[in-house]
Amino acid sequence: MANTYTWKISQLDAKIQEGELSNVIYVIHYNYIAVDPTGEYTASSVSTLAVEYNPESTFIPYEDLTKEDVVGWLEAGIDVSILQESLDKQINLQINPVNEYLHPDWD
Repeated sequence: MANTYTWKISQLDAKIQEGELSNVIYVIHYNYIAVDPTGEYTASSVSTLAVEYNPESTFIPYEDLTKEDVVGWLEAGIDVSILQESLDKQINLQINPVNEYLHPDWD
């Protein structure tokens, strides 16, 4: 069974006014979270994505903006398969560690 992935949008940076438009989003702050099938192991990536309003596209006012809209922007601007691969590796290292952290009690 595969890991499951979830987007968490923590903040949207917006220009107060751009021409006739208000609250024009230009940066998305996100957390992409992977959980293994048992629910015991998780990994996440916290980052931002700069986005630019395209006057040829339909503008969505902030009050009408949905999580699905923003996730669509993220998925259009990020190579999600590479992100998932990285999170899968992090989870695999939790399940099958190759390093350990030793803390000597010499003092």
